[in-house]
Amino acid sequence: MKLTADLIASSPSYINAIKDRELDLSSNNIAVIENLGATRDLNDSLNLCHNNIRVLGNFPTLDRLQCLYLADNRIAAIERDLAQFLPRLRTLVLTNNDIGDLVDLEPLKEFGELEILSLVNNPVMSKKDARLWCVWRLASLRVLDFERVKQGERDEAKRLFEAKDGALTDLAKSILDVKSSAPSVANTFEPGEGLDLGSGAVAKEMTAEEIQKEQSISELKAKVRDEMAQVEAMEEYI
Repeated sequence: MKLTADLIASSPSYINAIKDRELDLSSNNIAVIENLGATRDLNDSLNLCHNNIRVLGNFPTLDRLQCLYLADNRIAAIERDLAQFLPRLRTLVLTNNDIGDLVDLEPLKEFGELEILSLVNNPVMSKKDARLWCVWRLASLRVLDFERVKQGERDEAKRLFEAKDGALTDLAKSILDVKSSAPSVANTFEPGEGLDLGSGAVAKEMTAEEIQKEQSISELKAKVRDEMAQVEAMEEYI
């Protein structure tokens, strides 16, 4: 299914449990991210779980968006300049996707406010030292794969990937030298794309399978909320 302005207009939008404005585009068999200009940057959270998305990219500038849920897709590539379009992103859930190499995560290092990241059940996390690489390369992370990042991990990661003079170690260089198997992607969003909202949108009834998926999304988001609460509690003592 195409992510059209009509689909966006007919999808649920509500205040979620952490008092964020959330747009729910889950379980629509969406293959390509497009037309999100139709959201008019009115949402704090965007739920694109349980679709068929292969590339994380092609966003308009969404200055308000802080949480992006993309569990259970087929994402193998991340747009190089993604952070430019989502400058306030704090939570990114990529559970159950197809990211294969550590070098494929390089676009995420440009997110200066990214605190919570889930890469559970992606092939990349089976790579040796994958967690430590993420901890070192994504300096703002506080929670990775629903586990808090510990100072000991930061220290160990720095020893592994950074020489005393600040240069990259041979191990770090070898990771960055890997040729990505993911397709190269570029943002093709056109200003004004998706803003011509249609009026024929109709609500659809949920099937039993969609209800089950919705429950799993709710459980995942509850886990994220718990981690966010712990992060906020920790911040009080910093």
